[in-house]
Amino acid sequence: MRSRSRPAGLIAALVAVLTLAAPAAAASPWVTFSQSGTVANADTQHCADNPDGTVTCSGESLSVFEGKIKAPGERARQGDVVCYNRFSFTFDPISGEPLDDESVSGCTFDAGTLSIDNLTSVTLDPTLVELVSIDCTGESECTETPAGSTTVHGTWTGTGPITQQSGKFRVDDGTCVQMQAERASFRDASFEGSFDTTSAGLSSGTFTMRTSCAF
Repeated sequence: MRSRSRPAGLIAALVAVLTLAAPAAAASPWVTFSQSGTVANADTQHCADNPDGTVTCSGESLSVFEGKIKAPGERARQGDVVCYNRFSFTFDPISGEPLDDESVSGCTFDAGTLSIDNLTSVTLDPTLVELVSIDCTGESECTETPAGSTTVHGTWTGTGPITQQSGKFRVDDGTCVQMQAERASFRDASFEGSFDTTSAGLSSGTFTMRTSCAF
C-alpha cells in the first residue's frame, strides 16, 4: 500500500520510551525531543463493529531512524533507532468515548541493522525489540509491564515524487499537549516485511516534538 507517512509515530514512541527511562526529564512541564535524519514508517490498522454497538480497532506500526537524536536530559548524538508498536482500542462510535485501550511497544537503539539509500530505499535486517505493555481502562488508568519481545524486519522502496514540507502542528487530547515542528522531504513507499501495511513512507529532515501531560 502507498500513502504519505509522517514520522510522528517514531517521535512519539521515542518520547514515551525515553520519558519512562528518565524520571528527571519527565518531571519537567515539557519534554522536548528532536531528530535530524532519515525516517521510514510502516503502519496497518483495521476496525470492526462489535455486537454491543462499539467499535474495536487494532494494528501495528514500525518506524526506523538514522541520524542525530536529541533526547530529554541528554546530549545530541548520532545513532539509529528501531521502534515497534502493536495496539488495540475500543470506543463508542456515537460519543467517541474510549472504552478500552491496550498496546505493546518498544525501541531498540544502535542495533546497526539499517541500510539507507536516501529516499530511494531503506532496509531493516531482523532486529530484536524488547516490549512494554501499556494497558488502559477509561481515560487515565494505565499500567505498564514488561511484554516480552519481537523481531522485526522489512524493506521500504520509494515510489512517486519527493515533496517538501515545513510547518508546525498542535495536538491536545485533553490530557497531553503535543507541539510538533518539521522541515523535511517526504516520499510515499511500498513496504515488505514483518506485517502487511495500509500505509508506508520515507522522510528526511528535522523534526521536533514538545509534550506536556497533566496526570
